[in-house]
Amino acid sequence: MAGKFITFEGGEGVGKSTQVKLLAEKLRELGYGVFVTREPGGAELGEKIRDLLKKTTHMDSLCELLLIFAARRDHFIKLIVPHLENNEIVICDRFYDSSLVYQGILKNVPIERIMELKQMVLGYFEPDLTLVLDMDVAKSKQRLAKRCLIADEYDSMDAEKHELVRQGFKKISEIFSFRAELVNANGSEQKVFSKIFEIIEKRILKDSA
Repeated sequence: MAGKFITFEGGEGVGKSTQVKLLAEKLRELGYGVFVTREPGGAELGEKIRDLLKKTTHMDSLCELLLIFAARRDHFIKLIVPHLENNEIVICDRFYDSSLVYQGILKNVPIERIMELKQMVLGYFEPDLTLVLDMDVAKSKQRLAKRCLIADEYDSMDAEKHELVRQGFKKISEIFSFRAELVNANGSEQKVFSKIFEIIEKRILKDSA
């Protein structure tokens, strides 16, 4: 696969979707082929599973994990791989790191079980770069409160669980430091994007120059 795969991770309300959009726009301006996607979702099956997960309350954590990985497999083979083989930069809002944090750390599914599923579904495939957006919980919850959307299970978590998720993603950035960068997302959108693009230039664009 000749393209580059960039993932964005972090807790709820940290600005992932905004930064994904800004990065895609910038890379297209520079002439790169870019494909933007998300998890769970992306391909048709994944979007149906995403809708099911959003509408179902009190789902067993293992059931949730299995559904997410089913969506991930479909997404991987139908969208991610073909676009990478087309030499595009694929930007994904969440990937398997989110399973490690939300179903693993937050919902106590053993991490080794999640990694077994990861191996079955993705093999040795890893993102070329993972940008972990980190924000103070009070600020991220304030952002969530301003959204004109119906809050799902994760949006409506209490501060303690939000902090658990935040620390989980910080741990991800340490464990997978060979591909992950922790980005302070407390500043303005443009300030955060400037930090992100510096990383992109250093770790992604230099290889395609």
